[in-house]
Amino acid sequence: MAIRTRLTRGSGTTLRRLLPIDGIGRGGIVAAGATSIMLRALLLLGKFAFIVALARYTGPATVGLYALLVTIITISIYAMGLEIHTFTTREIVSDDEDGRGAEHIQSHLLTVGGAFLIALPVVYGFGIFLGIVGKFSFPLLAAILLCEAIGQELGRYLMVMMRPVASNLLQFIRGAAWMPVPLVALLTTTPVHTINIILWSWLAGASAACAFGLWMIRGYFVRAQRYRLAWLGQAFLSARHYFVVALLTQVQYYSDRFIVQRAMGESFVGVYSFYQSFANTMMTFVQTGVIAVLLPRLLRAAKQNERVVERKTLTSMLVWSMALALAISGVLAAAMPFLLNQVQKAAYASALPAFYVLLVGNLLLIAGIIAHLGLYARRRDADLMRVALGVIPLGLVINIFTIPHFGILGASVTFAVTALLELAAKSVLLWRLDRKSDIQ
Repeated sequence: MAIRTRLTRGSGTTLRRLLPIDGIGRGGIVAAGATSIMLRALLLLGKFAFIVALARYTGPATVGLYALLVTIITISIYAMGLEIHTFTTREIVSDDEDGRGAEHIQSHLLTVGGAFLIALPVVYGFGIFLGIVGKFSFPLLAAILLCEAIGQELGRYLMVMMRPVASNLLQFIRGAAWMPVPLVALLTTTPVHTINIILWSWLAGASAACAFGLWMIRGYFVRAQRYRLAWLGQAFLSARHYFVVALLTQVQYYSDRFIVQRAMGESFVGVYSFYQSFANTMMTFVQTGVIAVLLPRLLRAAKQNERVVERKTLTSMLVWSMALALAISGVLAAAMPFLLNQVQKAAYASALPAFYVLLVGNLLLIAGIIAHLGLYARRRDADLMRVALGVIPLGLVINIFTIPHFGILGASVTFAVTALLELAAKSVLLWRLDRKSDIQ
């Protein structure tokens, strides 16, 4: 749908043209979901081929260093974004009649740029703490961090604008389109600076993704908007609870890699992250093919107090998510022995039990995310923050004690246990909220 070039106050009609507020029809949902899954499948296939080649043609220490850099970038972009998108996307999806979409988006991206300048010395200092500075080009990593942070926010805006295909195309460019370059280098030569070759290629992909995303929403940049500190205060006040939740969630997903690195070395990080990359596949497919398609409908139903529609949508999200996740986990469990034969390294084969525990943990995590979204749609961010503050630091403490004694298997078990605790806590909160709504 073409974007109008004028976005001013009182342009609610323009926003309705930009966003199909009435939602995607049934046929549209199927088409959008299928196309998004196809794009995400290509993304994952590219990542799979890359991580397998990296594991086969380099040592576990190189895989571990790459995984640590990916983890640093991932956690940093969540910290830089301040989760302000939860404020701006809620305003857009509920059809903000005053036409302030351009102000929200421009102000948000400027805030990300300012946060980048603050985060850069922190990232450098953390690299020194891990002892990895000097093993890669830090200016390259800094440029990637900025492009990745902007690209993530652009992908979120495209998704909430009900343009899942464009959003997933951006993710493909950002996440996999660049991977053939270092892959060819690994297959044809023995690069001396493998990590820097990867970083140069990654930067090219992240930059191209940003350019694509900015072009897709170029109508929001026709007129420069004044940056107001009052806007930042309002946005952060709205997002403060979810910012804590999102940041702690990333700590839950990835902090064990840092503990493994400090306790056991980068080679073990390489083995653990190899299995994590495959186990996380089910989450990626569920978010793309189910959650991303149904989430706007869930948010609108909650905003308009349509409880019947809200519950049906959440139930559909749970059923389809778990069905898809179970199918994918079965395929991964069956395929992993074959993949290990391709890698041909004993370090990976000896840690196979940890992979099966990670699959179970991700199934629990997906069920917990559905309950999480039910609370998020009702704007129960404070409840979500309390759960995160209770469960995730507990998992961090457990890992500090278990990883030195039980290795990556201990990290996998801790991940599954914390996912189960989160699922239980969020399910109870959602059940109580539904009972309260029924009584009222």
